[in-house]
Amino acid sequence: MFSATTTQTSDQNVSSTTILAPGKIVTGVRGMDDSNVVLTGSGSVNGITTAFLYVGPPSPTNDAGMYALPPVFDGQTVTASTYYGPDTFKFNPGLGAGNVRAVGSYQYADSGARNHGMMYEGPPAGGGVWTQIDVPPGAVGGQSVANTIAHSTMGDLVVGNYDLHGDPLSANAFIYNVTKGTWTLFDFGDDVSLITAYGIWQNEIGGAAYTIVGGAKDGAGLNKGFLVRYDSETGSFSQLTWYTYNNDPAVVTHFEGITAVPGGFHLAGGSGAASATFIFIPVKPDGSFGEAAWTPFAFPGAELTTGNTIYRNLMMGLYVLPDKAGTGTYLATFG
Repeated sequence: MFSATTTQTSDQNVSSTTILAPGKIVTGVRGMDDSNVVLTGSGSVNGITTAFLYVGPPSPTNDAGMYALPPVFDGQTVTASTYYGPDTFKFNPGLGAGNVRAVGSYQYADSGARNHGMMYEGPPAGGGVWTQIDVPPGAVGGQSVANTIAHSTMGDLVVGNYDLHGDPLSANAFIYNVTKGTWTLFDFGDDVSLITAYGIWQNEIGGAAYTIVGGAKDGAGLNKGFLVRYDSETGSFSQLTWYTYNNDPAVVTHFEGITAVPGGFHLAGGSGAASATFIFIPVKPDGSFGEAAWTPFAFPGAELTTGNTIYRNLMMGLYVLPDKAGTGTYLATFG
């Protein structure tokens, strides 16, 4: 098993521990069964950033469940890869028992774009099917897409971000329907820009209703976190709700991951005031989203802590010790 350092932060009622080997960064999580999870992320293999899947208990993690699994595409020499989010048979029976879907991005030599979206479906150890999922030029008025990064997947959908060559202000979020092969680009009105979609939750297995989280620049203000409903049958958005850390409109805020819990959702996120934050957002009887409860978290001794993903009451992310003395993934248990 990987070595771990466990700490207790009593004033926050939070316990935390390191997981996985140093340098392995977790970006996404989904439950595999009652006691095990699938984690996605990346780490260095022979000096190359390489996507991995981990299957096992969230803590302590076990190296027997770690699989380096970079994409394989005919005619492409992959130079870097990262998974950002998984889905599992537990939540998506159509994948087949024991199988996973993992989405992320990769780079390859002599490519006309910097980052390409990727999707893997099959056994965690490999041998499954790879699909490149790049936002097509036809979806963006024939323009050239510079980056497609798939962040999260659940049910029939993948969410992520893209931008266009030569236009850094073109960044926007997308939804890719795996079953239909269709693309939906985010549009929250002319006053909203730089939309990102980092997490998705299917409200009912097999259903058309989803909840998506991320961030955007809302009007002339700073970036805010958002929750929004999406109906995969009608292609419509609803219940768009904006949030800023501790309800302070002057603080940059972004949501990274989402998981359903009784009464609402737990989210992982970050802000200009707290680099990692555990959030509870209730769902009202009419289906609208209520006021958020915010719990900032800093991994003990770290100069940087990020909130990358969430599973039940477990938040995971990156920690960086002073002078880069150590970098890795923590798991924090709340409540």
